[in-house]
Amino acid sequence: MPSQLPKFTFRVDAEVLEKLRFIADSNFRTVNKELEMIVNQHIAKYEKEHGAIPLSADED
Repeated sequence: MPSQLPKFTFRVDAEVLEKLRFIADSNFRTVNKELEMIVNQHIAKYEKEHGAIPLSADED
């Protein structure tokens, strides 16, 4: 079954992508899951410093 998650294109330098792949492999993750983890950590840090980020009411 196809994922219902929104898709997002991420453009990055080839060297950065190669290094990200190395890190993801060493953590037994896909590059996508590694990026998801990094983004979630960044959001948590931001919210800890600045408070919860409000989301619009029409988002599920």
